[in-house]
Amino acid sequence: MKVCITNQYKSWSSSKTGKGFFIQRLTLALKSLGVEVTTNPDDKVDINLSIGKDVYKPVNAKKRVLRLGPAHIGKYHKKLNAPKVKALNSADGVIYQSEFGKKMCDRFLGKAKCKTAIIFNGANPEDYEISYYKETYNFLASTRTWTKQKRLKDVLKAYKYANISNSILNVAGEVEKNLVKKYKDTPGVNFLGRLNQKKLSTYLSEADVLVSIVWLDCMPNSVCEALVSGCKVITNSEGGTAEIAPDMVVKESLWDMKITDRENPPSLDYLKLGNLMKDSISMVAPKRSHVYIDTIAKQYKDFFEEVLNG
Repeated sequence: MKVCITNQYKSWSSSKTGKGFFIQRLTLALKSLGVEVTTNPDDKVDINLSIGKDVYKPVNAKKRVLRLGPAHIGKYHKKLNAPKVKALNSADGVIYQSEFGKKMCDRFLGKAKCKTAIIFNGANPEDYEISYYKETYNFLASTRTWTKQKRLKDVLKAYKYANISNSILNVAGEVEKNLVKKYKDTPGVNFLGRLNQKKLSTYLSEADVLVSIVWLDCMPNSVCEALVSGCKVITNSEGGTAEIAPDMVVKESLWDMKITDRENPPSLDYLKLGNLMKDSISMVAPKRSHVYIDTIAKQYKDFFEEVLNG
């Protein structure tokens, strides 16, 4: 089987996004299963896997598979979603990253008229050297840039309220200056700035808990990476993350599936979040194998074969 997975640069090697790192891992894992992978859209292939939309028209592919993340759900969603809808209507198979993501896409893009599958993101356990002996209890909140949808203010308020002795909250990613100024002297809070993937892997290996309370996100790659690195995960109910990390979830009001501004999320109950931080100490890390990249790649390959067989 030969598969094309490409982008506008016809290469994933310089990607700095969670999506790009996932595709790099997926490519290697597919190759280990005997799948030939190309980034050249002119190659004749069995499957063209488009990521979110068709960057190039896949004219040399026997079948088209589309991987969909979150849809645009704001005021101008129809215009912004147009490339996704076009790719969806041309697809022979669609991969959604979570049940939540499928519901969102069904609502804002339309239901697929072809084969579909729910396949989570994944990471490689060999990328992490899990540290079992630490002097502190380590929380990690991680992203590239802290947009309002990711609710860092609630994470910081919850950590300060929890007041867990001998603990650290490492915050990775670009943070607005006012927030850094407000919490820089809070005991245990460390602002790390944006980290490259190697440094982030080190912090994940040392972390006990990842805190990810992103509102209306389908499946953050950071959570899959955290699970594979051995972390416990605290998350929220309105998104896809609870599907892979259901043990510590802050319940919040159901999203009504109507047009909304993701950058104006409801505040999370920081008291509930803080109590989960305290409760996490007695919790054990959840299973990890369901988001190993080898497991995920096998599911992709099986779905490709299903689409090829009609």
